[in-house]
Amino acid sequence: MPDQRSEPLRLRAATPLAIGQLREIYAHPRDPGLLVKVVREDVVGTRWSGWQRWHKRLPRALHYAGYVRELKEYIAVQARHPGAAAPICVMVGLVDTDLGLGLVSELVAGADGAPGPTLGKLYECERGFPAWVEDALAVFLRDLLASNVIVGDLHAWNIVHGSDSLGGPRFVLVDGFGEKNIVPRNSMSSAVNGWNTRRLYRRMRAQLVDLVRFAPA
Repeated sequence: MPDQRSEPLRLRAATPLAIGQLREIYAHPRDPGLLVKVVREDVVGTRWSGWQRWHKRLPRALHYAGYVRELKEYIAVQARHPGAAAPICVMVGLVDTDLGLGLVSELVAGADGAPGPTLGKLYECERGFPAWVEDALAVFLRDLLASNVIVGDLHAWNIVHGSDSLGGPRFVLVDGFGEKNIVPRNSMSSAVNGWNTRRLYRRMRAQLVDLVRFAPA
């Protein structure tokens, strides 16, 4: 039978919307409502090679282990809380690209249709958190806890304000969710997971204050 797979998405010549420590994020070239995350090629060469990094090669998915973690958490939240608008990005699936396997999720869009601002950007622009941001953050934390989302990494640049197919505008965690611990204590206990989520939330806010210094007005 002929190969029915579609041609890989061409991202190499495109400009990423954002570049993180491990991944680059691109607009989906065929659907403006989607984003594609790919693992940075330079990071694969340094983080998953050499005998010093043997432990990084233990997961069978290697540098795609983060994809597995996020997809698994998204599925778990949907299974346990069907229909709930959990404050994590809507995962769509996987796609072949010319930069390797890509993880596809919905765009969290601002009023103009462009990617919404991160919490870090809002903090910088507003020179702090106005009342509406504090209110929206309270809802964000409440819904994380209510949905028992396992948060592996929480910082002000992976929280985006905008709308997706589940509604909005609201704050949405677009990266860094899923169980990271070898002993899955957050998966085993919602009380432990809630404690950890609150801890990471407090740390995120403290780090933001330390990292972003405002010039005198």
